Amino acid sequence: MTDLRLAWLGDDFTGAAAVMEVLTFAGVPSVLFTEPPSAALLARFADCAAVGLATTARAHGPAWMAQHLPPLFAALEALRPQILHYKICSTFDSSPHMGSIGTAIAAGLSVRPSHAVPLLTAAPAMRRYQAFGHLFAGSPQGVFRLDRHPVMAHHPATPMPESDLLAHLAAQTDLPTALIDLEALAADPQARLEEALAQGVRILSIDSMDPASEAAAGALIWENRARTGLVAGSQGVEYALVRHWQQSGTLPPPSPPASAGRVAQIAAVSGSVSPVTSAQLDWAGRHGFALLPFDARAPVGRTTIWTPTSPA
Repeated sequence: MTDLRLAWLGDDFTGAAAVMEVLTFAGVPSVLFTEPPSAALLARFADCAAVGLATTARAHGPAWMAQHLPPLFAALEALRPQILHYKICSTFDSSPHMGSIGTAIAAGLSVRPSHAVPLLTAAPAMRRYQAFGHLFAGSPQGVFRLDRHPVMAHHPATPMPESDLLAHLAAQTDLPTALIDLEALAADPQARLEEALAQGVRILSIDSMDPASEAAAGALIWENRARTGLVAGSQGVEYALVRHWQQSGTLPPPSPPASAGRVAQIAAVSGSVSPVTSAQLDWAGRHGFALLPFDARAPVGRTTIWTPTSPA
């Protein structure tokens, strides 16, 4: 496998799949694995320009992450991707005790010692916006600052009491941080990056609100990949890169996706307990879907529900 544009390590399966979705619809052939693939398996996907690996890191503590993530980063780094991306949730789901983004960045740096790590969390296409360091997320009720979001502010495992992402991250890492905000993106983001690197900054949070700032963020990440090739963020990283690649002419516009065609029945699986998902399931039930509850523990032999204090 040669000329790999990107490899990503997802903090959960659905998030890792979201990266593949962005790339595939943009015309970048991609593949996602749930464990490091063998050389023979990789050979079957030699035409792919991006490779992903899904983990369960979002549900684990720092000790587990520090032990398990470096070998997974190393498996992807061995493929020599131009960018190595640690994929996080677009609502920054994390805490010092679970899914620590700071711990994951340290693990990535132990494998790819970049001068600094760009951190791009926002994904405007997903109604996730970052302005002057603060993250906002959409909901059926509107767009809310993360610490006032009706779901994320009260998340049962990783509640978000702070919308300033670098302030939230400060409890997870001692690495020096800085912000590349909307003003810098519109003026001279490269100058701001150089200033931050000269000051010894290791994590660079990047705003993104609209097509212009998203494209500027994508250009900054791509053009500096030799020095800042380890990136953290949501699928907003891929949205930004794709926008830059398309605008710079290195990626042609994709063909419109074809319809799957009419079928007699559709089956959909939901594993979420989010209030948003609950509303979607209620809608589906009112519009012809038969809702079938399913115990996900049964086929894998689980007898107890995992909790943060249970053995993983």
